[in-house]
Amino acid sequence: MNKKLTPRYIVIALVLIWAIYALWPTIRYQTLSPEEMEELRVNGTLQELEAKIIKQGLDLKGGMYIVLEVDIPTLVSNLATNKDKKFEHALAEAKSQLSSGSPDVDFFTILGQIAEKRKIRLRRYFNEYGATNDAVLNRLRDEANDAIDRVLEILQNRVDQFGVSEPTIQKQGSHRIVVELAGIQDPQRARALLQNTALLEFYIVKSPEVVNDLLLRIDKILKGSSELDELALTEETADTTKPKEETPVSKDEVVSVSELFGEETEELTGEDTTADTSVVVDKRLFEERPFSSLLRNLGNDIGVPESNIYAVNKILALPEIQAKLEAENGQFMFGNEPEVFTDASGKKERLYRLYYLERDPELTGGVIEEARATIGGQASGASGQPVVLLDMNSEGAKQWARITGSNVGRRVAIVLDKKVHMAPNIREKITRGGTQIEGFANMDEAKDLAIVLRAGALPAPVKIIEERIVGASLGSDSVRKGTLSVLVGLALVLLFMVFYYKWAGSIADFALVWNIVLVLAVLASLGASLTLPGIAGLILTVGMSIDANVIIFERIREELRKGKTPRAAIDAGYDRALTTIIDANTTTIIAALVLYQFGTGPIRGFATVLFWGIIISMFTAIFVTRTIFTALTQRKGIRRLSI
Repeated sequence: MNKKLTPRYIVIALVLIWAIYALWPTIRYQTLSPEEMEELRVNGTLQELEAKIIKQGLDLKGGMYIVLEVDIPTLVSNLATNKDKKFEHALAEAKSQLSSGSPDVDFFTILGQIAEKRKIRLRRYFNEYGATNDAVLNRLRDEANDAIDRVLEILQNRVDQFGVSEPTIQKQGSHRIVVELAGIQDPQRARALLQNTALLEFYIVKSPEVVNDLLLRIDKILKGSSELDELALTEETADTTKPKEETPVSKDEVVSVSELFGEETEELTGEDTTADTSVVVDKRLFEERPFSSLLRNLGNDIGVPESNIYAVNKILALPEIQAKLEAENGQFMFGNEPEVFTDASGKKERLYRLYYLERDPELTGGVIEEARATIGGQASGASGQPVVLLDMNSEGAKQWARITGSNVGRRVAIVLDKKVHMAPNIREKITRGGTQIEGFANMDEAKDLAIVLRAGALPAPVKIIEERIVGASLGSDSVRKGTLSVLVGLALVLLFMVFYYKWAGSIADFALVWNIVLVLAVLASLGASLTLPGIAGLILTVGMSIDANVIIFERIREELRKGKTPRAAIDAGYDRALTTIIDANTTTIIAALVLYQFGTGPIRGFATVLFWGIIISMFTAIFVTRTIFTALTQRKGIRRLSI
């Protein structure tokens, strides 16, 4: 008779071995000392171990909760093949209404209403999208939905390479994305990684002779212009906090840049520069050369003092200057980081390089096939410094060979998100499609750029509209209280079963403990995260597991009262309880599946634990405990059950 139980023994043994194998990495990780953990990190094996352990969710481990908004108006502007002032104004009005409305407001409905009110025919700007405004808007809506889906995929790829375990990235409303990053250690780096559009472009730099000629023409356009009145204030006006008797007499003119250090300057420099609010230049020089006087000569490049950034931007944004740049087929772009220079008097000054580039890029980052961060070799100009090596696809390699071959001796600017990273000279034709980006502050910056280039550029800009940091102390407190609640609940259930069902209750207790172990093993195998709602699901599973045993034991008691033998009572009890247990648990399984399908974040964690808890509780309550009962009654020939 025992031979009939052999298959059951084998199944139970295999499940037990699998559970120990799945939980062993978690047990090992939890018992590591700080010294051992650091040693594994140095050896490069810690990450491999962490990939196999039970991961903790954002509410337990701490981390970042971020809501991103996809810039749909910018996407629509980029998709337009023709643009004019009428279109730009309509787009700006639609954007303004969108920002003041709720997250569920449809941008394209707003744009359609504005187009109808202003008698705008959208096919003029999107000539391949349809003949009517409705057709164009429907096509744009499809493009926007596709762009948001691509943003989701690209962000997922970036976060996966960043090394965050079990990130949650999902759509919220029509144009927002929620990102949860558990255990993040560098919030600033994560923000940059998520928001960076990674638009990589290669521009040819205009020659110094062309730049000098353009500066003279800009000075000529600005000379005597009323636009400069707000830039020129006397020194007394610029600084009214000093007593007049302490103000030195000077023939210089203070070019005020109060109000010039607004959002644009902070965005460019990444620093608060409001402390220095004015630049002193010679009055006569400013009147003769109003633009050039704000710049510095850096050999073949132009330098812009940090305090002059906004003033230069304001001048370049003037309509007459923009018209001149368009006529010359050129544009100005700043370098990505300021550099410190020392003048002849020993005074240090932070300058941004200003590049005059061709208006259209020669090549874009879409041809990048591989990007990897490394340390520059001795043969390069960045020996010992972090660099990013780029490999292009076959089409990109052909274009790169053509560009470098026809521009030998000129400079090519490598531009990332409209900021010049570097502008090296082209010494010879490059035929293999490889190039190198330099100028990184550290290896993390180089690695992050390589990540975003590999994952691809975002089809539309995204901005952070909400951000919350979940502290590690809160997570630890949640883990401690959650663990305590599981242990207390488990202890009370175990004591109740032994007290009420005696010997049979101890068998149910054994199955219950095994049930919890198996649920944790499943979580480790699936790589799922354990959240605070997941712990609640685990507690609920404890009750559901015991509930099945209670139903079985009560049926067995009923059969014993009828005068049946222990063995017959056990068989009849399990047979009668089976249908009830399956019916009750099936409805709970369906609820768990619905929660997992339509829930988000922690709700899915609860659903995962609940689903597998119910499945495993049925296995332990029906299969494992019956095997134990059958084996004991056969081996000892028990005539009376302690139940």
